[in-house]
Amino acid sequence: MSLAALFAPSTCFSQSWGGRGKPSFWDKWTINGNVGLTSFFGDLSLYDSDITGKLTKESAPALSAILTKRFSDKIGISGQLLYGGLKGENASGMSFEANIVEYNFHGRIELINLISPNNLSNFGIEAYAGVGQFIFKVTQWDMRDGESAVNEHFTGVPEFVYFAGAGIYYNISDKIGFTADMALRQAQNDKLDDFNKNENFDYYTHLAFGVTYYIDSFKKSNGFSRGRSTRGKPSGRLPMRRRR
Repeated sequence: MSLAALFAPSTCFSQSWGGRGKPSFWDKWTINGNVGLTSFFGDLSLYDSDITGKLTKESAPALSAILTKRFSDKIGISGQLLYGGLKGENASGMSFEANIVEYNFHGRIELINLISPNNLSNFGIEAYAGVGQFIFKVTQWDMRDGESAVNEHFTGVPEFVYFAGAGIYYNISDKIGFTADMALRQAQNDKLDDFNKNENFDYYTHLAFGVTYYIDSFKKSNGFSRGRSTRGKPSGRLPMRRRR
């Protein structure tokens, strides 16, 4: 009995870490919901070098949802749906407001885990980049001739957008984490403000604060957990040998 008691804990420990199979496609997902601001950079913008002015006068509310598949604690791929507003003006009496709806796919890298594989901190830093499409509706007001001329434009065909960003997160439990991130987006046109000046691409940023929910698995029968395993735990009783 003494030999059995000595070897039983180590056997159970090895089962809890090495006994489970590799996570399937349905394991290790996250859902993030966030709110923030979208800000415009283009021909009709005055506060590109003034952060306070940009956030208060050339930004509008935005909300977003992100679904991420984690292939490991270092790499993931995400799909995002974003709704936001844009606005701006110039010194000649022109201004605009626009609404955008964007969907995209992007890859994510967890930088701290990449540098330090044995990291156990609840704090992390992520970088991401991707490509998407967006549609928008813009209303422009032109006061250059002393009269208000109103122009409207709606894109019927989705436009492409490329973007890159970075963010931080802090997990308060195995299931919940808080996030903050910012991304710069390059629209593949010069039409967001309905003012084509130099055939340059328009840009907009997305600043977001959100909450992430960690999903162990979409299959209820799978007991995979982010940081811990419930499999292979000792039951409190040792197996009994049948007497012969």
